[in-house]
Amino acid sequence: MEIEIKLGPLTMQQVGDIFCDIKRLPVNGPARAIKMQTTYFDTPEGFFRQHRQTLRLRQEDDRFVCTFKTAAAGISRLELDCEAKTIEEGAVLLAAHPDLPESARQALAGGRFLPTCGARFTRQVRLCKVKDTAFELCADMGRLFNGQRTQELREVELELTEGDPAVLEAVARQLMEAYGVAVCEKSKQQRAMELGEVSL
Repeated sequence: MEIEIKLGPLTMQQVGDIFCDIKRLPVNGPARAIKMQTTYFDTPEGFFRQHRQTLRLRQEDDRFVCTFKTAAAGISRLELDCEAKTIEEGAVLLAAHPDLPESARQALAGGRFLPTCGARFTRQVRLCKVKDTAFELCADMGRLFNGQRTQELREVELELTEGDPAVLEAVARQLMEAYGVAVCEKSKQQRAMELGEVSL
């Protein structure tokens, strides 16, 4: 289960200021940078989009990860990952996961997937700790793409690794008040898909 809060869209200045705010985000480890390239996939019938689910293949530096996610109204959602270099390999591994919804298992078993959109960005990551709650602070900067259309990506994510989700929400509220930013209700995939829906 993934528990995260996303803030955005942000300016470059806001991303930098939030990432370096050690007063509200006590650092518990060194920062590291990861180059990421994500491609989102769906079945030819559009199963995953219809069910508000995500199927993606992401390269993180030299590592390849295939991920399935479900949408959620709150800050938690089901996320299943496996290491795989192709979407076909990842689909087989994900389909064997016991926590995968049965309908998604059947869609993955079909073995036919089309790329829909994607993102290229650099993620700056540092581990933070407030009381007994630890979370990753991620600053993502790059571009979303859908065909030839692109859009800037600037956002910050707080992802819980251990402890109380209420503490994570409290920290996010402090950042929102301090920097005049809001929770981003749309995923990277949703925003990238919308690029393909803009009328010429």
